[in-house]
Order: sequence, then C-alpha cells, then structure tokens
Amino acid sequence: MEESERIEEYLEIIYRMELNGEKATTVNIAEKLHVAPSSVTEMIQKLAEKGYLIYNSYRGVELTEQGREIGKKILQRHRLIEEFLKFINVDESKIHDLACKIEHVIDDDVYNGISELLYRYRQNGNLKLLSEMEEGERAYVVTIHGDEKLVKRLMDMGFVIKTPILVKRSLGKRGPMIVNIKGSDLAIGEDIAKSIVVRKG
Repeated sequence: MEESERIEEYLEIIYRMELNGEKATTVNIAEKLHVAPSSVTEMIQKLAEKGYLIYNSYRGVELTEQGREIGKKILQRHRLIEEFLKFINVDESKIHDLACKIEHVIDDDVYNGISELLYRYRQNGNLKLLSEMEEGERAYVVTIHGDEKLVKRLMDMGFVIKTPILVKRSLGKRGPMIVNIKGSDLAIGEDIAKSIVVRKG
C-alpha cells in the first residue's frame, strides 16, 4: 500500500471513531487497523507534521479541519462503493474488503459517475428518491446527486451515506417535507428531496 493510501486509511478510521464518539488513542487505532502500536505512533507523527491531526497524551488524537475533510471524503467514497457493489449483486461477504481497496484508487470523476449511475437506476434494488418516500417510512441515504457545493451542504446537515432517515411529513402535504435524521427534525424542499437517493428499510 502506498503512503498516500495509508494516510487516507488512518484519517478515515480516526474520522469513523470521532463519529462514533470513540477516543482515538494509539492502542485503539492499532486495534482497528490490525497493526503494531509502534507503526501507529510513527504515522501519527507524520500526520501531525502534515497538519492533519493534533496529538494530546490525555485526549488522544484529534483531527484538524483539513484532516477531518479528507477522512469524511474517504468514508463517503467507501460507503458509496459499498452501495454500488450491492447494486451489482456482489457477494455480501466481499463488499467491505473490496470497498476498502477501491476507495483509494478512484478519483472524483469516478465517484461522481457511480453517484450518477445510482441516481439514474434508483428503481432497481429498492432505491428511491427521498421525495418519493411516504410519511412514516424509514430509509437510509445511498447518495446525494448534485454539484460539490450541494453535496457538502447536505452532508453538513447530516445527510451522510448510510445515515438512517424517518419521514415525518411527505411531499404533497402542506409545507415542506419533514425528516428526522440523527434525532433532529429537518424541513427540506422538493428540490433537495429529489437530489437524495435512499434505500428503504
């Protein structure tokens, strides 16, 4: 594995730990990545020098904004690839490992192409637009279709791939669509709801 891929792998796993409320210590990271703690210490030093994280012996590792953006981006790629592999009926037992390999080698054009494909073929495999969901239905985010600015805006709102959603008020009823995501109710318009592909269940 090239160093750039290892850097992305570390930033992704630390970002995952942040999302889950886990303390990112040398030992914990080593356990997640199945490597020696000494290897983690060496990489943490490199990442700190590059400005991707800050290490505190009491609090553990904390990502900088730059490191967090990369970690988020790689995690998004991983989750989108997993959805794509499900879409083409790859054996479930292979999906995670394959996504881990592919996430480091695709560029933004390939990522956007996969997103476009899932958007166009949303009727296959129980994929739908959020705008098509009915009140009381549950789903999770598969992808966001739109330009980089829209994708970032919606991700910041909580519409991250694989995030569960509960529709509390569907489109067609008075007022905007209301969805519950991560415990918060959000009001979204039709244009936004039509840009989010979800999988029921």
